[in-house]
Amino acid sequence: MQHQDYSFSFSLFAKKVQMFHWNDMGIVVEKEPDVICIYGTDNSNNKILCAIPLCHPKHLKGETFHISFYEDSTATVEVADVKTFFDFASKKCSNNIGLRNYGSDAWGQDITCDWTSAFEKTNRVKML
Repeated sequence: MQHQDYSFSFSLFAKKVQMFHWNDMGIVVEKEPDVICIYGTDNSNNKILCAIPLCHPKHLKGETFHISFYEDSTATVEVADVKTFFDFASKKCSNNIGLRNYGSDAWGQDITCDWTSAFEKTNRVKML
């Protein structure tokens, strides 16, 4: 299966917003003063489709984010022990620790699906 991988870490002087896209999918990770949030977006990173607020930035200080896009219209974001899954075709998302998922008008409010280990892509190559 074809896929595209990205990795990054927030640093003191780095950009507070990291944007990635592949095919028709986009992922934006934003570091606000009180929360880090992951957004599923369109491929231009302009239209927010869903959001998963993670936690206060101090809890992920120094951690590396790993973003993977797959040809089956899915994407994953992993950081520390948090794993998130985005299904762009089905307009659903999930995470392994029970965080709340928020949908946009484009995806609707019922976007959460139950976490399953099948969401963990085993052929992802971490780029450090």
